[in-house]
Amino acid sequence: MFYSFELEQYLGELLPARNELLNEMESQSLKETIPVVTPPVGNFLSLLIKMSKAEDILEIGTAIGYSTLWLAQGLEGRMGHITTIDLNIDRAKRAIEYFKRAGIEDKIDVLFGDARRIIPTLEKKFDFVFVDAAKGEYLDYLSLVLPRISPGGILVVDNVLFRGWVVPGEKFAPKYNRMVTHLREFLSKLTQNPDFQTSVLPFGDGISVSFRIK
Repeated sequence: MFYSFELEQYLGELLPARNELLNEMESQSLKETIPVVTPPVGNFLSLLIKMSKAEDILEIGTAIGYSTLWLAQGLEGRMGHITTIDLNIDRAKRAIEYFKRAGIEDKIDVLFGDARRIIPTLEKKFDFVFVDAAKGEYLDYLSLVLPRISPGGILVVDNVLFRGWVVPGEKFAPKYNRMVTHLREFLSKLTQNPDFQTSVLPFGDGISVSFRIK
């Protein structure tokens, strides 16, 4: 994150108390340094799904299923389905166990493998797409998912500001040059796409929110 830990902690404290399962997953992700969304970002995802009334949801980057549970909360009380993809089979299998414990396994399809190969095989379009995977592959995901978002659909991408290093003039280790360059190109292509209206929000590690206009 490119703003203070104290601010992020405060934003989290403003949220309603999370259930035991989410708290357990948060503790586990910290213990094992598994990258997951922050609680404020998770809550925002759930809110967007409720507001948009999205039903067909695609997630790229399952990890242990923490963000997937937030997505599923947005579907509470109505029909809907989540397709989530992850390359790490061990983590995805752990996610399935969490889904069973949450009683939502019937709402979720977990696909194992490289999302860049799986997405072209998916036949339906989606109302909501969430991307939280390898940042160096965001440009690839962009070209694959944009045609699969229904008119009026939403695309949310996490970690797009990469500690604020995408801002011109920021200093960082040379080993991150390629990653930063890719993210800048990704943001440029996304924000200039005439079929989408996009805002980039500076919380978590930065998220982009895009609405399909046509």
